[in-house]
Amino acid sequence: TSKSTVAMTAARGRGKSAAMGLCLAGAISFGYSSICVTAPEPENLVAVFDFLCRGLKALKYQEHMDYSITYNAATGREEIKCVIAVHVHKSHRQVIQYVRPQETDKFASAELVAIDEAAAIPLPVVRALMSQPDRLTFLSSTINGYEGTGRALSLKLIKDLRERNGGRQAGIDAASAAAAALVGPRGKKGEAKVHEKRWAAAASAAAEASNNLSGQLREIELTTPIRYASGDPVEAWLNKLLCLDCGANSSMKLVGGAPAPSDCELYSVNRDALFSYHKLSEAFLQKLMGLYTSAHYKNSPNDLQMLSDAPAHSLFVLLSPSAEQDSDSLPDILAVVQVALEGKISRKAVDAQLARGHRSAGDMIPWTIAQQFGDSNFAQLSGARIVRIAVHPSVQGMGYGSRAVELLYRFYNAEMISLANLGDSDDEEDIADKMDESSSDDDDKTDNVDQSGIRAEKLAPRKELPPLLLPLTEVEAPKLDWLGTSFGLTAQLHKFWTRAGMRLLYLRQTTNDLTGEHSAIMVRALPKRTGVDDAWLSAFVGDTKRRLISLFGGPFKDIDVRLAMALVENLDDVEVADGARKAAESRSGSSSDKIDGKELNFYLTPHDLKRLELYGRNLCDHHLVTDLLPTLARLFFAGRLGRDFQLSNLQAALLCGIGLQNRDVDSLTAELKLPSNQVLAMFNKAIRKISLALNTVLEEEEQASLLGGEERQKVEKTAERMRNVSEQTLDEDTAESAQVAMNKMNNDSSLPPEIARDD
Repeated sequence: TSKSTVAMTAARGRGKSAAMGLCLAGAISFGYSSICVTAPEPENLVAVFDFLCRGLKALKYQEHMDYSITYNAATGREEIKCVIAVHVHKSHRQVIQYVRPQETDKFASAELVAIDEAAAIPLPVVRALMSQPDRLTFLSSTINGYEGTGRALSLKLIKDLRERNGGRQAGIDAASAAAAALVGPRGKKGEAKVHEKRWAAAASAAAEASNNLSGQLREIELTTPIRYASGDPVEAWLNKLLCLDCGANSSMKLVGGAPAPSDCELYSVNRDALFSYHKLSEAFLQKLMGLYTSAHYKNSPNDLQMLSDAPAHSLFVLLSPSAEQDSDSLPDILAVVQVALEGKISRKAVDAQLARGHRSAGDMIPWTIAQQFGDSNFAQLSGARIVRIAVHPSVQGMGYGSRAVELLYRFYNAEMISLANLGDSDDEEDIADKMDESSSDDDDKTDNVDQSGIRAEKLAPRKELPPLLLPLTEVEAPKLDWLGTSFGLTAQLHKFWTRAGMRLLYLRQTTNDLTGEHSAIMVRALPKRTGVDDAWLSAFVGDTKRRLISLFGGPFKDIDVRLAMALVENLDDVEVADGARKAAESRSGSSSDKIDGKELNFYLTPHDLKRLELYGRNLCDHHLVTDLLPTLARLFFAGRLGRDFQLSNLQAALLCGIGLQNRDVDSLTAELKLPSNQVLAMFNKAIRKISLALNTVLEEEEQASLLGGEERQKVEKTAERMRNVSEQTLDEDTAESAQVAMNKMNNDSSLPPEIARDD
């Protein structure tokens, strides 16, 4: 068809590139004139062009007579000579050429676009290549294998295509719209047979929607291996060893159903028992990696290796309340959380690295925050970074992920109390003293300890294994200062982590090469565990908000306005004590107090305020105040208009999009799906509120400059005397002044007594 997408996915060695090359040869025989082929690099298309030439030979095309091949200019030693174009000139001019994915403008005239290894191309680029109407698109990618990047295609891109087509809901919407379009006479509906016409229109619209669905997206999966023999034990062994095919539907079924999230508990997984090659442990590992594969877009065997032997990593699973009762079978894994401990870096090391502009590997959050804020004290704190969190695909969106993060926060915040350990009389100091005494008894003991480490460990199946799962009440939690995470910024993920109490501290200005998303870091303080003052978090949040407001018009201009508003709301001040707020303001060097009249004169002139007043009264167009919108948006989102000043969500979104992101009204109208007149009306109300608030600030400043209290009473008395001065004659005034002078002289105690009594 002229407008459809064919998505072909398979494991490695199934012949996807060969099938695509043969399909392109068939497209040439059907008369397609302009075909563009793209991949991350030209070397990825060697097999595609190879089978394209084989297909042309099978169709009786002869090289040099019917078609010619163009190779790349391989000049360096590392470059590989490969085909980049095939020009066919048998009946008419036809061309199949390689175009880089980023050069989207060169795909405008293509009738067919073939994308090989689509999962290795940024998703926004793939969406842009598929947005052209009346175009046939081939997608091909590996869903599992050594590179492990194919899940991006199946999890995000194909899911978006399915939602865009709508499925059953699209047919329902089309049927409802077609039925509502028929309007007949109100009084004689039975005679006009309006109901029958509506039913017929709805049925035809639903059938047409289903036909469009099948024509727009076609999914093909190749299962027969070509590189291996069918049922080859080597391939099965490799897939089982590296957990490559652990996401099968048979192993992902939930046996115990979906219990209430509040009843589920988080358990710590012992990694020695998990990788002991025990039968039950191996089955549990396959289930666990199945959740990783089904929930994340990028997986590789390196993740399995890191999970097995990384010393700073820990693993937690969320199980149903009946997990401890079901001893005959493995419990259902509802969610998996992988955590890495970071921090405790010496200040000298941080200062030395930052002075050279370098950063060491690992400890992502401490190094990033220390580099962004220039604060080496944060790297000395210890924390836990949530590396991955995966929820079972059957119960996603039901609250299990939030429950797992909540229990993890309580665990690291020392809120998990073990009832079995309450009877122990030894506190932490006594235990530490005993450990010091035992360690200093004899030097031979220390030598034995050194010999019993990893080097002396024998790689053999263990007979006595530690428990695979332990409740958090039986695990000693390390003393930490913060709990954080890093992820690709999307509206759904940001909402999830905001609900978990995280605050945004870093947003990367460049996008990820694979997903096209901005990397974000969010942190939550753990004040109860270490007792460290958490005013550093409020100071960092205030500085992040100031930076983000300034960068909305540049690197973050293309962010959805709803997501931009969510980012700003996450950075708003929380309800903290005045002392903590003052400490945070002193650390960040910024203030969120209400602006005064003197400071307002630096931002806006009286003429600017007059223009705002005119627009608020609908006496001019919004283009007259466009230059003032960035300043107004900064004052509002920085909280400088006062804590009591508020705008509605729509008004704040419009001010954010137009004032901070420098977007026009038409783009916001299309994004918010609202009529343009309604958008302009709400924007006018927002500017009117801000204009009144600014005028109020000036009125309060002028009122404060007026005289008041005792000074005002003195001035009033003086003015009253000046008003009454004309009621006395000059002689009366002279006599009154003489009497006042005599009374003052008589009351003066500095005169001698004989003179003072002299009348």
